[in-house]
Amino acid sequence: DRGITLADLAGTIEAFTQAFFGAGFTSRLRPSYFPFTEPSAEFDIRTPKGDWLELGGCGMVHPNVLRAGGLDPEEWSGFAFGFGIDRMAKERHGVGDVREMYTNDIRFIEQF
Repeated sequence: DRGITLADLAGTIEAFTQAFFGAGFTSRLRPSYFPFTEPSAEFDIRTPKGDWLELGGCGMVHPNVLRAGGLDPEEWSGFAFGFGIDRMAKERHGVGDVREMYTNDIRFIEQF
């Protein structure tokens, strides 16, 4: 779209995490590097215990990516993000260790 900024990205992530986890969660962005976005960040949520949990990566679409798609980066901008679905499920369902989700233990799976 035109005029998309990092603030739009941060607001989208905040709105999603609030809708998915509830009002008790806050999110933050931390600088990072991904080759197809600039600037890039990782995003975390603060859990009810006060710990930070990384959920994924994000950033503003790199001008070269826009050019490769036939868009003028002077006119167009956008953002990208990706959530770690396993970490989201772990936090939402109170799973103690994300590795439990990959054990194929029927006793664990039957809880859901």
